[in-house]
Amino acid sequence: MSSLFGSKTDPCSLVTVAEAQQALGEPVAEGTPSEPRTCLFKAHRSEGNTVTVQLHDTSGQDRRAWFNKERLRRDSRLIPGIGEGAVRVDAASLSRLTFLHEDEFVTVIVASTKQKYLADAVTQLSRTVAERYGASVTATIPSTPSAPIAAQESPRDAGSRIAPITLTHTRPTPDPGQDGPKKSLSIDPSNLIGTWHTRVSRGTTQHDLLLVIKPNLEWSLSSMMEFDGILNAESGLWSLERANTFKGLGWKGTYRITAPNTFATSGSVQANWKRLVIDQNPSRIPAELWNLRREATSVPVFQLKTVDPDLVGQWEGSGTYAGGPATFVWAIQPSAATDLLIVDSLKGTVQTKDGLSQLQPAQKKQQRVSVIAVNDHGLTTTDGKINLKWNKLQPPQSTETRQL
Repeated sequence: MSSLFGSKTDPCSLVTVAEAQQALGEPVAEGTPSEPRTCLFKAHRSEGNTVTVQLHDTSGQDRRAWFNKERLRRDSRLIPGIGEGAVRVDAASLSRLTFLHEDEFVTVIVASTKQKYLADAVTQLSRTVAERYGASVTATIPSTPSAPIAAQESPRDAGSRIAPITLTHTRPTPDPGQDGPKKSLSIDPSNLIGTWHTRVSRGTTQHDLLLVIKPNLEWSLSSMMEFDGILNAESGLWSLERANTFKGLGWKGTYRITAPNTFATSGSVQANWKRLVIDQNPSRIPAELWNLRREATSVPVFQLKTVDPDLVGQWEGSGTYAGGPATFVWAIQPSAATDLLIVDSLKGTVQTKDGLSQLQPAQKKQQRVSVIAVNDHGLTTTDGKINLKWNKLQPPQSTETRQL
């Protein structure tokens, strides 16, 4: 069965001039076929700024092999909620997104030297194209703007363990000439009570941070990171080829079934695992953080690996990662597609020094962080060198959650 439009779909029918203009941020001409099954929208003033829609008509086997290769590139990002799976590659003046629908895939490209938000533009336009093409499009949770981490992954460490994020792994402070949060000498600590969230990036990995400050001014910080990839697990050995990393690098170790619905792993991830039944939420991860995880990518894996049937399902585990205690959730598909979620935690108390509220970790080796600004919807923390902005989360209104 082909897509809703079938194999003779005109790619120029999938995007309007107004939509192409919105994506580029400048007036564009009508779309014109540039080659079979490709439509090109050019900007009036700069023909190098374009929107391209391409329907791929290569053989099914070639399409699948290409898509699977794309999703494992280090510079690619898996995008939830578009078709049966979507992958985006961003460059300085171009963003390209490809999504699958049944046995076909469509590529949307936004190229511009003027558009500052190429990734957002191509993602939004691709959602529109997918709807017209008959592919499924699901809503996603609005994301908190990511704050890039100064230290990026290098080829040497890209396939190794990624250290958990702490309060001080945040974005650089603004230049002195820029507007930014001002230090306050009189913040009432009671205004810090609540649940706060921010999102930061380290290399190709996103981290969701959840800070919970209780009425007694004790606080807990949880850091969550997610990895997609392909799992090979048989005869007591497992290896996980992570997406978005260098080819040939990943995680590996041994596993053993310890009892019905439980198993243990060693190696890159050392943990004891217990099966979660359908719709069961993990017990060791804060509900607010669990609800902030990405939508399941559902990206098909075409170069199938072997997976021990006893490991298929969703699991919660506890153990060690990067030298410290951690909690895990591991979703393992029969197709070998896998999602691994890692959460580590830190605790402490709010203390006041010279009128300034500080988050003092219980572990002496951890650096304290000061709160320098508070408003109705957020707060800003700093360690004296770098700042991090947090948004306040409202109490959950429903027990409904999404599946990993």
